[in-house]
Amino acid sequence: MVKKIKSKDTVALHSFMQDRRTLFCYSGPLTEDLLTTISSPVRHQLSDKETEEVVAKRVFGVFIEQAQNIIRYSHRKTKATGDSIGTIAISIADNGFLIEAVNVVDPEKKDVLEATLVELSMKDQQELRELYKKRLREGPPEDSAGAGLGFIEMARRVKKFEFDFVESEDGALFVYRGWVS
Repeated sequence: MVKKIKSKDTVALHSFMQDRRTLFCYSGPLTEDLLTTISSPVRHQLSDKETEEVVAKRVFGVFIEQAQNIIRYSHRKTKATGDSIGTIAISIADNGFLIEAVNVVDPEKKDVLEATLVELSMKDQQELRELYKKRLREGPPEDSAGAGLGFIEMARRVKKFEFDFVESEDGALFVYRGWVS
C-alpha cells in the first residue's frame, strides 16, 4: 500500500533540505545515462557557489565516484530494469561541502567493504597516494566492477569521511559521508 503524502510532508522535506543547505539530492534508480544527465547541473551548482575550482573538482569527483558505487554495487534493484537504487546528496557544510550516499549492500560483501574503509580511514595522504599507485600497477580486485580505485580516490579527495551500516527491511544500508573543503 502506498502511503498518502500530504502537503505538510512535502513542506517538511523542503524545510529539511533547506536547513541542511542541500544543493543537490537524488534518490531512486540510478544508471550511467542518468548520472551523465545529472552531472551537468551538479557541476553548475558547484561553480555557481563561487567555490574554488580545486574544491569544486574534489566535490564533483567524490559525487561521481559515490554515484558509480551505487550504480555498480547497490544490492537493491528495480524490478523492471534491474537498475540500482540509492540516494546521493551534496550539501554546504561548515567551510566546505558534505557528500552523502546511501545504498543497500550485498550482505556477503559488507565485511570486506567495512575492512577496506577502516583501512583507508587510517591512512594519510602519502599512504593513500602510494596505495593508489600500487592498485594501478596490480589492477582491480577480483570482485570489482571497476578499476578498484573509487574508495581510494574518494579518501584522497575528502578532508575526512565516515561510514556506517544500518539495518533496514531491504538489508544493510551503507551510509557514506565525506567532507570536502
